[in-house]
Amino acid sequence: MKFLFALKALFMMVAITSITHVHAEKADKDKPIALSSDKAQFDDVNQIYHLENNVLLIKGTLIIRGEKAHVKIDPEGYQLATIFAKQGGIATLRQRRDTGLDEYIEGQADWIQYDAKSETAVLVGKAKMSQLSGTKVSDQVNGDRIHYDGQTEKYNALSEKLVKSTLSPRRKESSRNISQ
Repeated sequence: MKFLFALKALFMMVAITSITHVHAEKADKDKPIALSSDKAQFDDVNQIYHLENNVLLIKGTLIIRGEKAHVKIDPEGYQLATIFAKQGGIATLRQRRDTGLDEYIEGQADWIQYDAKSETAVLVGKAKMSQLSGTKVSDQVNGDRIHYDGQTEKYNALSEKLVKSTLSPRRKESSRNISQ
């Protein structure tokens, strides 16, 4: 039994794949988190918030949507939010990249956990992340679990079966002089 556990753990470690660098909007770091939903319950003593129906979390350009959420505020004032998809649906994440261009990171999963202190998001269950330039998908990764780190500007994928990635070529436009 220990051997099987160790083998599975080793397999999972090998399956972690570091993908392309992503540059999250740096100005988002100091923004407050705004929450909205159709139904909310607050426990101010324990600093726990439960939200239901049409949950929306916004922090600068970071937007996370889902059906339910649990938000815990730590003693330092940082939020740890877990956003769940509707039964049969998906929870989504979108953040503008800090490139000065119209570029975004988008993700989706069964549930997403966002840690405001470390600026990380973990996408779990049928997880997918895409890098977009305008509306065009340039890179994409799929797995059981994806860890997105806004500070180190990387994301990692993990899957028990197979991590799938699609990476677009990075070609610079050549300047052409066309004479007629």
